[in-house]
Amino acid sequence: MKKLNKKQKLIILISLITIAVIIGLTVVANVIRINIINSSYNSANNNSSSGNLLPEYIKEGITLGGITGTLVDLDTSDATATAMDIAYGETAYVDGEKITGLFVPRSSLEVGQYVEYIPDTTESYSLPNTVSGYTLNQTISQDTSLKWRIMSVNDDGTVNLISDKPTNQEISLYGALGYNNGVYVLDEISSKLYSNSELGVEARNIKIEDYEEKMNSAGKNAIINFDDSGVKYGNSQYTGEFWSGSLNKVTYPYYPVLYAQEIGSGINSTSARKDGAERSEKYYSTPTTQSAQVTSSGLTATQNTYQFSNSELKSYFDDDKFYDLVFNVDTFVFSSRYTWCQQQNSTNSYNQVSWGLVAYSLKSGIWNFWLYNTDPGNNTIPKPIRPVVTIDSSITIYGGDGSEEHPYQLSA
Repeated sequence: MKKLNKKQKLIILISLITIAVIIGLTVVANVIRINIINSSYNSANNNSSSGNLLPEYIKEGITLGGITGTLVDLDTSDATATAMDIAYGETAYVDGEKITGLFVPRSSLEVGQYVEYIPDTTESYSLPNTVSGYTLNQTISQDTSLKWRIMSVNDDGTVNLISDKPTNQEISLYGALGYNNGVYVLDEISSKLYSNSELGVEARNIKIEDYEEKMNSAGKNAIINFDDSGVKYGNSQYTGEFWSGSLNKVTYPYYPVLYAQEIGSGINSTSARKDGAERSEKYYSTPTTQSAQVTSSGLTATQNTYQFSNSELKSYFDDDKFYDLVFNVDTFVFSSRYTWCQQQNSTNSYNQVSWGLVAYSLKSGIWNFWLYNTDPGNNTIPKPIRPVVTIDSSITIYGGDGSEEHPYQLSA
């Protein structure tokens, strides 16, 4: 064999060293590649200015280039959260998958936002004239065009929704019978046509308490200090003599039978009841067939209502969203009764008491639609309703952003 010279030996040595380096780098590259594939090598290493491996870039228990790794590969396979457990729009990893949350906490809800509430499909409601007092029987259909918006978020976790507008059909009540059954009928119609049995939600008609509790101090003071020609809110009037509109003397005035059970009434008495039926209380478990009765001596009646124009009313709410939601619509009637006392004075020529239901219109604001008075006199009230539903704290609100295009969803 021919003996190699020094130059040839040097070339061979350099070649062997080069081969060894290439093999070593290949091994290191393969380890890095495997760790990357196993999500054990942090890509932040690429941003290292020195290019040196750090322990936190290498999976725990793996030694690479003389560096022992400390990176713990998080195992999310035992995670149990679902999209309904994660706040809407937030993300989390569960079993290796990225999940976007759907749950909407009560604290993020705002007055006026839309909710996709769908009442049960139901047949129309039959209202006989023996209940309404009106001359005709009425058939009230469900208004499927209604949308639902948040009216209030309550401290107990419940949420009140209100229809975005009054219903598309008027309901007629008449006289003393209409007064006696009015709150019962309007709430019953709302319940039958706009409840949801799957969610356990029972609908009712809007009541004056729904807005009174939201009024600012100026509004609450305006109610307490309301004065109509000398008859103030909360004051009682007694006289043994009333007069009809034709100025005929009525010694023994008439009254709706329910009024005898209401706070503030005094039948054949100079004192008013301190307890009894509230203004928005149904009182009856089934409709009554009784209408009116006449006193044998006299009547005590207590003024328990007021009238505010829209300009006045708007100033009585600090929350513009609430005011616009409830009042920036056309006419509807509340499930709340009223008693209005007119006293003989320089303005009024005779004493009279009227009873009816509180109503609202864009033209007149809060006003009173009378059904019966002491003459006796009768009137009718053809007005639509404004359904309200309460979403229980156990019902999940999810998805959407509360806009009209993307309303929140509900799940029992």
